[in-house]
This record gives sequence, structure tokens and C-alpha cells, in this order.
Amino acid sequence: MKIGIITIYEPITNMGSFLQAYALKLVIESMGHEPYFVENVPALKTALKCVLKINPKREFFLRIKKTISFFCDIKKLRTVSRIGMKKAGFDCMLYGSDEIWNMENPYFKDPFFFGGEVGKVKRIAYAVSAGAMKKETLYQNLECAKYLSELEIILVRDIHTRQILLDYLGKECKIVCDPTLLVPVSELSESITCPKEKYLLVYTYGVDKHMEKVVVDYARKYNLKIVSPCFWHLWADKVIECSALQFSTLIQGAECVFTTTFHGAIFTLLNHKRCCIYPAREKVKDVVVQLGEDVHLIDKTCTENNFEKVMSIPFDQDRFENNLLNIRKESRKQLEVAIKCLEK
Repeated sequence: MKIGIITIYEPITNMGSFLQAYALKLVIESMGHEPYFVENVPALKTALKCVLKINPKREFFLRIKKTISFFCDIKKLRTVSRIGMKKAGFDCMLYGSDEIWNMENPYFKDPFFFGGEVGKVKRIAYAVSAGAMKKETLYQNLECAKYLSELEIILVRDIHTRQILLDYLGKECKIVCDPTLLVPVSELSESITCPKEKYLLVYTYGVDKHMEKVVVDYARKYNLKIVSPCFWHLWADKVIECSALQFSTLIQGAECVFTTTFHGAIFTLLNHKRCCIYPAREKVKDVVVQLGEDVHLIDKTCTENNFEKVMSIPFDQDRFENNLLNIRKESRKQLEVAIKCLEK
């Protein structure tokens, strides 16, 4: 079947969004189908917005590199414009994954993300999330929410989204894993030259001064350089601009990892790294617990001693891979069932 996918996949603002989209593409192709991503914002417009951003000026050359990487990644996906969606001849539409149903983000207050604009084409959702959106927000945006009842099957990424949909639709949706957990990490990795010196990789949008000091002091104690992929932090020794598919390789080359993000946590665990995961949002904690690796979690009260203690915990590869195998098998099965339902 020719399947149209509606999600977010632009790596300029979030490498995880591209990685989940690319992973879903690989899975759907392995099932014998043709995936196409519907482009909400033209790629050129996204790239220009990044390059022409005025501040901070110190990041100008990083933004140039980011834009080049963006086009390298995007060309790996087949895309169709939003305007041309109806003429594309899709056999079905797939929504997800990621937080495309979180209408507390104004970008997603659009029927496009909920099943609108496609006529009578059959629709399903995989690993879709409403993030931390309040239930009331759904009822305040019925011009979008009304399309949810038209989806054949909805598979969600988290308990909170399942509860919101249970309240609204009156039916319980099954929970599945993020697409990045459905394929071997080697398929989501491309080569990049890693720093020659031993390094601690940090992947975060930002932390408070206390946590910043904890991380820096640990790195200095163990003579590690602090490397930050794509995010400019004054406390990092080196900022490396990379493509989304090179991100995993930088993690592989690190001695250990500190991260606060959802996909930062996933790729750290997929690469079996010693780590401290400081959840910026509840979804980060949830996915770490789902994978049975909560021993690597820290919180805002974490001291330098606690940080060092958690970072020193050896990664139990066998335990992790056994848990992952079961999660991957069940989630893939649910996706296969959903797609076969559309073939009838």
C-alpha cells in the first residue's frame, strides 16, 4: 500500500523528530509498503528560517552546518506537499509518532494532524502522543478533535494520552513504543569523526546552574571533555553539529552520557552507555522506566556524589536487550495488525 504519514520530521529543531520518522519509514518498508511523509512546512522555508536567524550571532556557522545536515537527512524521506496530499493517491494515512496531538503547542492546533483534509481515506495512528496536554484542551479544540473518531485504530505512546482518548472516545487504546525502538540502532546510525579525547556527551536544551556545576565537576574529575551535539552551551568544551543519523555515533564514541531529553535517553540506552538521565519532562522518565532502566535516573536534588554513583553503574546489556526485544515484538505486531485492518 501507499501510506501517507503525518508527523513532524524536521531535524533542525529536534533530531529526535527525524529519527522517529526515519525509523517508522524503515519499519513500514520492511512490511512491504511505500511510506510518504506529508510536508506541512516546505523544507526550503524551514532551512531559510534557520540560516537567517539573527541571534545568537555566535551560532551562525553552526546554523549553516545544521542546514546542510538538514538537507542530507530530509533527502532520505519521500515527501508530498500538504497541497498535493489529496492527489497523491494514498491507500491510507498514518498519524504519528511524537506529540502531534498536543494542542497546547499552537503548531498542532490544526485539523491536519488529527485526520482532517483527507476525505474518505482510511486512517490509523501509531505511537501518537498528546504530551502533557490537559484533557480540557481537547474539548476546547473540537474543530480538530472531532476527526479522532474517524480513525480506524489508535495506538498511543503513553498512559496520559491513552487516558485522554478514553475520556473523549470512550475506548481504550493500546500503548506501543516509539518507532526508534522498533529497529536495530545500527540502522539509525551514520559515520562521523568523533573527538579523539575521551568525552562526556551532554544532550540537553539546558539545565540550571546547580546541575551544570555537577556535570562540569564530574567531567573535570575524570579528565573528560564535555561534548554537546547541536546545542550551544557555554559550559561545554566542544559543540559538534551533526546530522540526525550521526547523533547515535557520537553517543557510541562517548565514555558516558548526560541527557534530559526523550530521544537522548532512548539513544543512550540503545547504545548501552553509562549515563545519568535527568528527565526534563515526565515522558523522559516514563520511557526509561518502560525500558527497565530507572537505575540511571536522577532528579533536581542530585548531588555530585549521587551523580558519580549513578554514572558509575555498569550498563546491563543483557537485561536491556531482553526487555527491548519483548517491547519491540509486541509493538511491531500491533502496527502490523493496524495496517492489515486497512487492507480489508
